[in-house]
Amino acid sequence: MNYCVLLQLKIQENEWRKAGECHVISWDIRDLIAASSGWTILNEENFGPANSFLPVLQKGILELSQHAQAYIRFEVKHGVGTIRDTLLFYKGLLNDCKNYPLFDLYGYIDNGQ
Repeated sequence: MNYCVLLQLKIQENEWRKAGECHVISWDIRDLIAASSGWTILNEENFGPANSFLPVLQKGILELSQHAQAYIRFEVKHGVGTIRDTLLFYKGLLNDCKNYPLFDLYGYIDNGQ
């Protein structure tokens, strides 16, 4: 099961404009995301404006870039490449948040159905 985070802007009631990419990470990795950035991931959650989320993503990038050894237990639990993949997820999402600062961050479980 995967988790997708995207940016969207409400145009009218029940009408949204999407921007950037759908940033996908395994649903199981939410424990590493919480530990490294403080972000508690919930299904079908609006996390608010992208510009307010920049510090969270920057913290996650800093933690996984400079203190990867502190998170090695997540590699053991979820598999080799978990830290690298999470870091790429953070970086991609950070770029979209910078490019679309007034859009809202929205996350949902993507079952691939």
